[in-house]
Amino acid sequence: MMTDAPTQWLAPVKINLFLHINGKIPEGAFRGYHELQTYFQRLDYGDYLTFECIKEPTISVQWLEGDESIALKPLQERNDLIYRAAALLQATARAQGHPDQGVRIVLTKNTPVGGGLGGGSSAAATTLLALNQLWETSLSLAELLPLARQLGADVPFFLYETNAWGEGIGDQITPYPSPVVGKWFLIVVPATRTLTAQGFAHPKLIRNEAKLVPSDLTEQWNKSSYNVFEASAIAEDPTIAACDKALRNATGFSRLTGSGACLFSLVDNHATAQRVADILIQGTHQIQRVIIARALPDK
Repeated sequence: MMTDAPTQWLAPVKINLFLHINGKIPEGAFRGYHELQTYFQRLDYGDYLTFECIKEPTISVQWLEGDESIALKPLQERNDLIYRAAALLQATARAQGHPDQGVRIVLTKNTPVGGGLGGGSSAAATTLLALNQLWETSLSLAELLPLARQLGADVPFFLYETNAWGEGIGDQITPYPSPVVGKWFLIVVPATRTLTAQGFAHPKLIRNEAKLVPSDLTEQWNKSSYNVFEASAIAEDPTIAACDKALRNATGFSRLTGSGACLFSLVDNHATAQRVADILIQGTHQIQRVIIARALPDK
């Protein structure tokens, strides 16, 4: 149903409870890429996107500051993952005989850029999900997934709207029960960013971890697994190293998410999270801010 009334959607962040590299993909479209095993956990925090459908078949994307600056927004609107997601869905709908429809999208930016929380991927997937509903294109998940894969490796995960086991380049998704539903997390945002390409290229990266089944890793995720990018990120970036040390001293645990730069730790409750966050902010100048978020349930 076309509507002029704007609707708001949360684009939730994810953390990788662990992230292993098992080798190189031997064949197919991603031959030669690193093959991963990971667990994606969604949190009740992220960017907000407002969608206003319009009759003119045009797409516009505006960024507004939230918890984050918009200094790192794409210089060209057409390079914005949100714009690209909307344009892909529009073209797909047109090819299927649907009338052209347009949209104005406003992003309130809360998720750090380059933090390993999947902000851009989540916003792109949320755009696909929202416009598929608002434009009444009625594409199935199976029909949306090829569009998501064109946008980025993490985008397919967010289409499932649940917590999941990930393989391949992170695009092969299997919904799997979360070991941390309802738990509280502290996410430390360092005053730095990491580049995924540099992380994958690091000479000391462990690239041959044995493949395991989900139950072997998820049940003891904080004891028997790790993030493959963490050691090199800490060794190469003093800011990440200082944040890791501070979080580990405060909670007894610290782990990188994605290819960084954000670090996270599980805490008992919101009150504890707030108390520890205050201590971290006051005591470690390399910390830009601390996010407190709760693990979202499985779908």
